[in-house]
Amino acid sequence: MAKLAGRKVRISTGGTAIAGALTDSITINREHIDITDKNDAGIRTYLSDIGTFSMSMTCSGRLDGTTLLTIARDSTNVLNTFSFIIDGVGSFSGSWGITTFEIGGEDGANAVTFSASFESSGAVTWTAV
Repeated sequence: MAKLAGRKVRISTGGTAIAGALTDSITINREHIDITDKNDAGIRTYLSDIGTFSMSMTCSGRLDGTTLLTIARDSTNVLNTFSFIIDGVGSFSGSWGITTFEIGGEDGANAVTFSASFESSGAVTWTAV
């Protein structure tokens, strides 16, 4: 695969990139089922089935409007639809819960910053370009 510019990777909701993000990342978690016992001579053995499959996303940047803040503070709607997009490659889409949302600021002529973490809930769909 050809190298891509970092700006080609982003988290979005409703087709709009999130809140002035400067960094976006995704982690694919594949928990295995350990079935090692005394008969395995001390060599770890996994069941050939996934125990838990989940995904995590994080982003941080400059707060741009209140959309993400409004979603994060909504105590009645825990899950929202977000997409992790890699332009020219594809996207992961599904239901995600915001697990952490932090707002920060510095003295002087600096913009308000934010960071957010998301955890998948249910199936996440991969759509290749």
